[in-house]
Amino acid sequence: MGKKDVLTKMYLGQNEIFADAFNYYLFDGKPLIKTSDLSEKDITELSAIYKTGKLFDSQKFRDVLRLSNIKRYGQTTLVLLGIEGQADVHYAMPVRDYLYDALNYAAQVDDIKRDHEKAKDLSGAEKISGFSKEDRILPVITLCICFDNNAWDGPRSLYDMFDDIPEEILKYVNNYKLNLITPNEINDFGRFNSELGTVLKFIQISDNKTATRDILNSGEYENISTDTVNMINEYTGAKISTENAEGGHVNMGNAWKELMDDIRTEALTEGRTEGRIEGQSKGEDMLAKLLKKLDPGSAEFIKALNATSNERQEMYIKYGIK
Repeated sequence: MGKKDVLTKMYLGQNEIFADAFNYYLFDGKPLIKTSDLSEKDITELSAIYKTGKLFDSQKFRDVLRLSNIKRYGQTTLVLLGIEGQADVHYAMPVRDYLYDALNYAAQVDDIKRDHEKAKDLSGAEKISGFSKEDRILPVITLCICFDNNAWDGPRSLYDMFDDIPEEILKYVNNYKLNLITPNEINDFGRFNSELGTVLKFIQISDNKTATRDILNSGEYENISTDTVNMINEYTGAKISTENAEGGHVNMGNAWKELMDDIRTEALTEGRTEGRIEGQSKGEDMLAKLLKKLDPGSAEFIKALNATSNERQEMYIKYGIK
C-alpha cells in the first residue's frame, strides 16, 4: 500500500470527515449523520462458497466502514456506510463497489444463520434457509470519493459497463449505481461542513494558479489542519509547509508567503541557470564560427582558443562574428 493510499484511508477514517461526506451526498449538506452516531466496523468483506466439493473464498478490504444511526422525522434508521477513496478514475468501480456490498449482505445473512444454529429456534423452510421470515439485514451504501481534478470518464453504473444489450434482455439485469463524489463536479463547496471540502476545492483549482493565489490570499482558509494540508500537498503537488504548525493547524497566510518566497527563489535560480546555459551555448556557437574563419594552427587560431572573454569579443568584432 502506497503513501497516498495510507494517507487517504486515515483521512477518510476520521469520523468528522466520514460523516460530512455522506451528509453532503445524501442530505445536501444537512448534518443528519452525527459523529457520535458512527461506530467502526470491520473493513474485511469475506465470503466462502462451496462448489464441486471445494471451498472458494473471496476476501476484500474496504477503505472505511461505519455503522450509522440516521435520525430523521422521529425515526432512527441503521445503515452500514462505506467509503472508497480513489486517486484516479477506476474503470471497473461499479463492479468493485457492488462486490463489497454483496459480500457484506452475504456476511450479514451468515451471521444471522449462525445465531439461529446456536439457538436451534428454526424449523421447516426457515431451518433449511437458516433465515426466518422476520429476519432483516441492514442496507449498505458505498460512496466513492475520487481525488482527481480531471473529469470522471469512467462508468457510473453496471449498465454503463455493458455493450449494446437489447432492452428486452437488459430489463431483467439488475443495475448497480455508483455513488460518486469528484472535485470536477462540485459547484457548491458550502455544502461541506468539514475540511474535506477544502481538500476537494484545492484539487479542483489546482491547475489554476490565479484561483489558488486568490483563495489563499482571501483568508477564507486561514487555518487548516496538518492532515488536510498533507492531503492537499499529496494530491495537487503543492509544497505547503507544515513545519510551523501549531496545535495541529497550519497558518495558511504564513504558509502561502513561505511558498511564494520559495517559488520566487526557485524561479530566480532557474532563470540564472537558463541564462548561463543560454550564454554558454551562444558563446560556443560564436567561437565555432570564428575558428572556421581562421587557419588551423595559425597564430590567430591559437589566440582564439586561449583568449580571455574580452579578447574574444574583440576578435568577434574584428571578424564580423555575431
